[in-house]
Amino acid sequence: MSQPIRVIIADDHVLVRQGVRAFLDTCDDLSIVGEADSAETAAAVCREQTPDVALIDLVMPGGGVEATRLIRSACPGTQVLILTSYEDDVQIVHAVQAGALSYLLKDTDADALADAVRRTARGEAILHPRIATRLVQAVRAPNSDPTPSALDRLSQREREVLELMADGLSNQIIATRMGIGEKTVKTHVSNVLAKLELQDRTQAAVYAWRAGVKR
Repeated sequence: MSQPIRVIIADDHVLVRQGVRAFLDTCDDLSIVGEADSAETAAAVCREQTPDVALIDLVMPGGGVEATRLIRSACPGTQVLILTSYEDDVQIVHAVQAGALSYLLKDTDADALADAVRRTARGEAILHPRIATRLVQAVRAPNSDPTPSALDRLSQREREVLELMADGLSNQIIATRMGIGEKTVKTHVSNVLAKLELQDRTQAAVYAWRAGVKR
């Protein structure tokens, strides 16, 4: 017999972890080897257990996007499957950019989740239909293709803000990182969107990655 697929569950809600674990434990080919309630803990558990798949929630201490980055950096062999109720376009793009292979919503039924874990372990990308649609729309958004002339319109400060926007950071966190006021950040964000002729932060994030501003 082949070895069971090793899985960790990262979610700051104990009941969610218990519920997911209770079902996956009934699958002979799946083995839960650890749990975590934060990004740092998830990365630590992955370093210790080297699972095949990490089930990650987006909204937990440290954030699911950061957890994904840490896990993919520390354990390249571990595939990340986002399991969340969060459908924000920016976070979807950021999670995929950070290295998440699959993205499911918590309304997914149990059998579909188990199948997604198996397929994710094989390196197949599994996306909830609504997420797939939103991701395609974000990547294909008008004006998201970079042009050097447009990027040159940005000041150095605005380029810094664009890079931090691509990390999914809020205006408040950007202000702290840059040591400036939140109102100033809002002005920079507005200028970035206007100069690049973009509609929102999701398009700005896609633009930054395509232009090489954020790698």
